[in-house]
Amino acid sequence: MDLSKFDLNLLRTLDVLLEERNVTHAAERLFITQQATSGALQRLRRHFDDELLTRVGRHFELTPLADSLVVPVREALLAAKIALNTRPSFDPQNARGTCRIAMSDYALSVLLPRFLRRLTVQAPHMRCVVEPVTRTSFERLDMGELDFCLTAHDVRLYGIHRPSKRTRSAAMFHDDFVCVVDPRNVDVSRGMPLKTYRQLRHNSVAFGEGIATIVETAWAASGFEYDVAVKAPSFSALILMLPGTPLVATAQRRLANALAPPLGLAITECPLTLPKLQENLTWHERTEDSPVHNYLRKTFEAAVSDLD
Repeated sequence: MDLSKFDLNLLRTLDVLLEERNVTHAAERLFITQQATSGALQRLRRHFDDELLTRVGRHFELTPLADSLVVPVREALLAAKIALNTRPSFDPQNARGTCRIAMSDYALSVLLPRFLRRLTVQAPHMRCVVEPVTRTSFERLDMGELDFCLTAHDVRLYGIHRPSKRTRSAAMFHDDFVCVVDPRNVDVSRGMPLKTYRQLRHNSVAFGEGIATIVETAWAASGFEYDVAVKAPSFSALILMLPGTPLVATAQRRLANALAPPLGLAITECPLTLPKLQENLTWHERTEDSPVHNYLRKTFEAAVSDLD
């Protein structure tokens, strides 16, 4: 194809139309009139000789061709963005940009403060946007809507919502699991036998359909049915809800050490054998050689060295 015969500005319009599947909403995002967006859609239809968007009832759906264009069009725009942002060298002190990362509240509590201590000094004009890990996080990484995911290394925990073959990852740090209780309600002065652990009521984290935790997976593998009294939306909540209750939380050691003592809670070794937790930093291969991303990855690695 002769690129001189195609208006490359239409790629941005096409990307938004494929995502929104609605001319009005696309026009609002593009800050142009609905008429201009409709005109761009007509030009795109002529170029591809395909309707791209077809009305089904009150909504529009993508044609098979349009559906096949979603990823390559986004990739082309992201590649262009990276090329336009390329500089001969990277100067953190003067760099401006946004680091968008998905992580659990556990990683946010344990690692993010150490990362930010370095980033705010070395790159004072950079910004961070942090969001929770959800079943769409790896998809958002693929589509360039996230720069990094910091998650447990065992991809089986994410069911069908796994990283794609185009992602890269590096091990950040390890942790293990302990039990946390309110000692006024649960006596752990001599530790916690497995029999007691099984008899107690537990709390658990619920990240949504299709995503499991290491603890839930270990419970299922043990063949014993555990009594889960509460499902919480975060790891921190497992510990914060314990005061005044006879519940037991099975939590990461570093998180327990940070949150339990101020609440007067007791920490004891977990009698159930649980796999070690390894937190991995994941990014898309398109940013592998980006000076900005290389700097951010190294800053994460440096923050890990502060953990212990």
